[in-house]
Amino acid sequence: MSYFESSVRVPLLISDPRRLVPHRVKENVSTLDILPTLCDIVGTSLIPGLPMDGISLLPHLEGKPGHDTVIAEYTGEGTISPLMMIRRGPWKYITCPTDPPQLFNLEKDPLELVNLAELANKTEGLTADEEEAKARFEKFEAEAKARWDFDAITKSVLLSQRTRRLVWGALNVGKFDPWDYNPNDNGTNKYIRSFLPLDELERRARFPPVDTYGRETRDIVVDQAGSHNE
Repeated sequence: MSYFESSVRVPLLISDPRRLVPHRVKENVSTLDILPTLCDIVGTSLIPGLPMDGISLLPHLEGKPGHDTVIAEYTGEGTISPLMMIRRGPWKYITCPTDPPQLFNLEKDPLELVNLAELANKTEGLTADEEEAKARFEKFEAEAKARWDFDAITKSVLLSQRTRRLVWGALNVGKFDPWDYNPNDNGTNKYIRSFLPLDELERRARFPPVDTYGRETRDIVVDQAGSHNE
């Protein structure tokens, strides 16, 4: 897992021909912005106090100035420590406790070959562009420190891993039962059950439909076999 452009950049298409004029948005936006955007479109608001990093895209969609910042967090496979990113304008800052920090100016370095974070310890002989990059890096470092408690996040992830390993071990004893999401499924409406009289149940199973005496009829009742183009 990485936050290089080839990994983190994905297309986002929004279409509403009745309301929006087609155009391209060049600012940084995120899939986290979708929920607040939908709320704005339908004229409602999020629950007060709900943690939400996303920001509505409605100004962007209407051709007005909008936000240009994306916050990304990753604690899954492919990294041994929390991996975070702040993307703002042409700048991309990446931080991870077990790796050196990274800073790229994607406008001048689209292939992300020059890690400007290496300027942090350089004090002499800096060009104007390098001075700007160093100042940006220091601000990103302070913002990341204020936003993320990496020790607390790491402890939370390790606790989650231990909990899931315990559950996984229990699931592998006896008949295996996966813990994948399984929505509620009311079988009483799908299978033959005893809440209907047997004669009525069998009558509904006939097609063409029949009346109480088994004679073909044009009357189709709800749940009659074939009544919904089966």
